[in-house]
Amino acid sequence: MKLLSAFVVRSFLIVCLGFFLLVSCTGFFRKKILNSPLNDTRKMLLVRIEPGRLGEFREKTGKRYSISYQESNFYYAVMTKEDIDRVGFPSPGITVIKQPFPFKYYSGNYQDLINESFTGLEDLKKGYKDNILNIHYLLGIVNHHSKLARFEVIGKSARGREIPALILTNSEVSDADKVSVLFNCAHHANEVISIEHCYDIAYSILSKQDEYEEILNKMKIWVIPIVNPDGARHFWHVSNLMGRKNGYPGRGPINDKLNPGVDINRNYPFLWGKIGGGYSSSNPSNYFYRGPYPGSEPETRAMIDLANKERFVASISYHAYANCLLVPYSIDSLVNPEPDMALDLGRRMAASVASLHPEKEFEARKNIYPIDGVDQDYFYFAHGTLAYLLETSHLNPPYKEVEKVNRSLKESWNILLNEVLEGRKIFLQVADDKGTFLDAKVELERVKYSQEEVRFSNRKNGFFFQLFPDRKETKIKISKDGYESVELQLRPKRAWEPVKIILKRNRI
Repeated sequence: MKLLSAFVVRSFLIVCLGFFLLVSCTGFFRKKILNSPLNDTRKMLLVRIEPGRLGEFREKTGKRYSISYQESNFYYAVMTKEDIDRVGFPSPGITVIKQPFPFKYYSGNYQDLINESFTGLEDLKKGYKDNILNIHYLLGIVNHHSKLARFEVIGKSARGREIPALILTNSEVSDADKVSVLFNCAHHANEVISIEHCYDIAYSILSKQDEYEEILNKMKIWVIPIVNPDGARHFWHVSNLMGRKNGYPGRGPINDKLNPGVDINRNYPFLWGKIGGGYSSSNPSNYFYRGPYPGSEPETRAMIDLANKERFVASISYHAYANCLLVPYSIDSLVNPEPDMALDLGRRMAASVASLHPEKEFEARKNIYPIDGVDQDYFYFAHGTLAYLLETSHLNPPYKEVEKVNRSLKESWNILLNEVLEGRKIFLQVADDKGTFLDAKVELERVKYSQEEVRFSNRKNGFFFQLFPDRKETKIKISKDGYESVELQLRPKRAWEPVKIILKRNRI
């Protein structure tokens, strides 16, 4: 009896210890990260050091701070306000900077990165990226992974800068047999951590090609790290107060006081300017200026043209830093199509994120505040794209923290890709009796629309692709002017092979 009791006690202690270790390990891997953006003057300040005072600086700071930027006459370092007060700066030869210097002074190692040649994927994890580094890394990826990566310029900015994209796909499989998915970042270029999320997707897929082989065979994954290159240029090299907006009107110097430029994620032509409120403004000097008319900006038009061509089946637009996943439609008064696949999938994606935010958990929601003219709502309305906007947990923290944030989000974008690959879907390919692909109207009886949405097959490859949360049968009608309509009954299936639909011309 005593032996049995001892065994029970020991087993109980082992279980308790195991539970304690599990909780402790979980807490370790989900350790919260403080919200301390490198250029947030409420918490961090730039310190300028004369060359003769560098030794004194290192001694007083205990070598805790590295030099973030170097000029011919000065060194710069980013320090917490607490440490600045503790060590007694400013002092002779060491100045505390409170003006809005460009982000290159804060990023940590920009000067080192700009002078390095691309050697491999590990370079993508070295530091934050501006326009120059973005093009440098994208071309480096393509040169090192030519069978799986392509470089394409989708358009130019208001000030003539290229908007480059990376296309991840198996070049040995015809593009005609693939659907497209989009990941885009830095609509608001001052949110530089968003760019790292785009690069993490490219890094993860290319460094584990075997795991993504089927996805690369069946999809074109478009990665656009910087949608707003004008904003990036200004934020990095002129003033860290600017960068949310683009370079409109594209001529003359950008003046901080006038605050020109357009918030391109208020410029998309879906209910543009209809909601009002403080986050979509008609005032050009406002931080959220939506532009003179819908689709006025070349960056917006480049994204729209790309979406019209590719008909993305799913997308994520990365932003910072409300720690949530926004599900379309993001406008409160709008009702989503039923069945609501966007909400169903969005909740699953959000549930996979282990929040590192110090104050709140990650969640799926409709919006943060009233907005209109955003990319995700336009893509969802125009093409049925399952388009999400992911607000990451932090804004431009020290770069050593970025990889932790990337890991916390990794499962969410993988869920999206795997749902496209393996989820239940209505997958059609529409052509005429001569094999020419058609942009035909596709009506699904089970899908109820509230915003007068209309769905078409893609003229480029004839594809109509829509994910479903269930396998209930639905009646489908395919029609096009000048052709005889076709009706059929289908269940959403996991099979990838499209159902071939042939439309015959009307007899005269």
